[in-house]
Amino acid sequence: MPTQGTYFLNDTVWASGNANTATNIYTEATLTTAAPNGWYKDNNNVYREVTGGTGALGPSSACTTCGVVLTLGYGASAFAACCSGTTSSFYVETSFTATTSIYTNPLLSSFAANQFYSYSNQSREKTSNATDGSGLSTAVSCATCFPAVGLTFGSTAAIGCCTGVSGTYYMNQTTFAASTILYSTADGTTVASNGFYSFNPGNGGAIVYREVTGGTGTLGTQTTCSDCATSISLCVGTSADDVCCTGCTSLTSFTATIGGNFLGVCSLTPGTTYYHNGSGTYPAAGDTMFTNSAGTAVADPKHYHYVDGTTDKKIHITGTDGYVAGISNCAP
Repeated sequence: MPTQGTYFLNDTVWASGNANTATNIYTEATLTTAAPNGWYKDNNNVYREVTGGTGALGPSSACTTCGVVLTLGYGASAFAACCSGTTSSFYVETSFTATTSIYTNPLLSSFAANQFYSYSNQSREKTSNATDGSGLSTAVSCATCFPAVGLTFGSTAAIGCCTGVSGTYYMNQTTFAASTILYSTADGTTVASNGFYSFNPGNGGAIVYREVTGGTGTLGTQTTCSDCATSISLCVGTSADDVCCTGCTSLTSFTATIGGNFLGVCSLTPGTTYYHNGSGTYPAAGDTMFTNSAGTAVADPKHYHYVDGTTDKKIHITGTDGYVAGISNCAP
């Protein structure tokens, strides 16, 4: 916000173009301290810019009528300007429909970029260059905007509610419940495919679905989704002893030597089957090594020699829990 103050000129006239026009401005009568850089205006609405840190005054200009600030939508198309929600402050002469151009400053001296602008459900396109304020089209009504909504799609209600493909769709009303047509494009030119679409409102609200039918994007009645099934992998046996002690095969088998010491194990020949819970063909550091397929008996804390392709390697087991502390190559 500008502030009022008293300053001192090195001549008698403020406005430029006169015989006694001042060239510099100061903060005190001795004319030793230059006024700070900035813009200064007298009571006759004549302004000059001070630059250079020396109090040097630029040419004067008369303040013109200030424009009206409006929050306008803008974008590369009328639809984007009307519907994208991208807005900023711009200035017009009197109103959006009557102005001859769009400006970026209140004095209406800087023209806005060439693009579409919208205000109060009307849009106009500016096609002139940056120094030319002409080329602003007549205002026309904005097209219908279609709010975006995140939905999950499936060929059945169960798939749509539980395992469908998530995507962004567009509605002809502000809420999923109130909408009657669903679109797959933001401008409403392509309707959504037939199928079931579910909506999760979040915050613990019920997940609901609606069916699109007829190839016209028409939405059916809104229905609450049924509970989705939870998948789980289980080992099934004939008794508690069976599932707990025999177990189900879920470990990876591999061949290695019997356990030995660090120096001697590499001279032994692999021929014993072991098992591990890792993701590779052979165990890796951090995996657990077992002596049975049920995974109920862990390998002893020793070294074990195995052949990975053409490379002789050894496993180091520490402790009594079968933990693989590390893998190393046998010496050449």
